[in-house]
Amino acid sequence: MTEDCIAKELQTPLHLEITANCRTGKFTTLYGANMRFQGRNPDADATTDYLISDTDDNVVLDGSGASGYDYTLDQFKALCPNRVR
Repeated sequence: MTEDCIAKELQTPLHLEITANCRTGKFTTLYGANMRFQGRNPDADATTDYLISDTDDNVVLDGSGASGYDYTLDQFKALCPNRVR
């Protein structure tokens, strides 16, 4: 990690609110991404406990740090704690 990388990350604007529809699983993140929580991952060999899709890019988060899975799940969990158990 370089100082330029850190400076660039600190310049990334955050949205002041996040929203969720706990019934449908659709939510927005602090980075403004549109996501959908799809419940437990049925794949026993998967690297994630839950399926979360980035609906802007039409991809399922793979659990890596680069995908943002952990903080994205935390944001949904904060809004819809009864959906994540």
